[in-house]
Amino acid sequence: MPIDFTSLPKTELHMHLEGSIPVEALFALVKKHNRLDEAPSVEHVRRRYEFDDFAHFLEVYKWTVSFLKTVDDYEFIAYEVARTLVKQNVWFAEIMVGLGNSVMYGGHDPVAIVRAAWRGFKAAEVRHGIRIRVQIAAGRDHGADFSLDRLRDIEPLMGEVDICAFNMGGSEHVHPLPQFAKVFRRAHDMGLKVSVHAGEVSGPQDVYDALDLHPQRIGHGIRSALDPMLMDDLKRRDVALEVCPVSNECTGAVARLADHPLPRLIQAGVPVTLSSDDPAMFHTSVSREYEVAHEVLGIDTSTLVKIAREGFRRGFMDEALRKELLQKFDQEARHWCNARDIVFPE
Repeated sequence: MPIDFTSLPKTELHMHLEGSIPVEALFALVKKHNRLDEAPSVEHVRRRYEFDDFAHFLEVYKWTVSFLKTVDDYEFIAYEVARTLVKQNVWFAEIMVGLGNSVMYGGHDPVAIVRAAWRGFKAAEVRHGIRIRVQIAAGRDHGADFSLDRLRDIEPLMGEVDICAFNMGGSEHVHPLPQFAKVFRRAHDMGLKVSVHAGEVSGPQDVYDALDLHPQRIGHGIRSALDPMLMDDLKRRDVALEVCPVSNECTGAVARLADHPLPRLIQAGVPVTLSSDDPAMFHTSVSREYEVAHEVLGIDTSTLVKIAREGFRRGFMDEALRKELLQKFDQEARHWCNARDIVFPE
């Protein structure tokens, strides 16, 4: 019998703001900016989110960002994205605010859009109780100096906005990570935690390169399953992978969802969390990721409850909040398990 994971308390640790805009909210921006010729209905917006490969996904991503014309647009989508998480009983979220396409192609002031997104997140916190932190994200494609400039831009915001981490995504095959070492040194020097997209569509070497940057977590990292020594290294270093199965199928990182390496990573003892990446674009949610892991990948429910708890252990939050949320999780998740005759993982 299928299990609905919506009510299980969860975190969301790998989520791009711009790829998470509900289709109804994006259509509101389409109308606001008089571009109905490109997407005359909500259904047209939804159909744009069908991808041939990772390169096509990046093209559509740029198209989505092109509707974010004003700082008010960023505040609007930040609140709407947060609301989707509240509906899934997500208690803590880290949301990446992308400063690559928005600055390079949109011409936005990075400080202004981070502040605007934060206003939207804070409104959701006040109204719904969810805790949200900001990750500053940039892409490999824009080069190291671009990312360094963005870190300098946001440094004055550190006491004003809850910026928890720096993250880097982008084209793995074209732009190897070693050339960004100075960027990550700067992020560490600023007191930021670090996560980096690696080993999603390229090979295990990309994950090895990511580990040289001293991240606390790695986004995706699924190619690690091809290398037993690498999985042992991740386990030894206690670096968690932020795994997003539906996303990996949508971008072609895995040919079939049923072949996803998440079960092998778990069996090898690699620390993992579950996230949705760009849920609006991939027609998914963090709750659906748990359902897919259970129903398609055969991961038992007790293990998935343990993974949900791992999210609170791995989140970039202060220790007082972590203790509070873990205690609350253990209480609520135990009730959730008992109501379904599921063994609560001790």
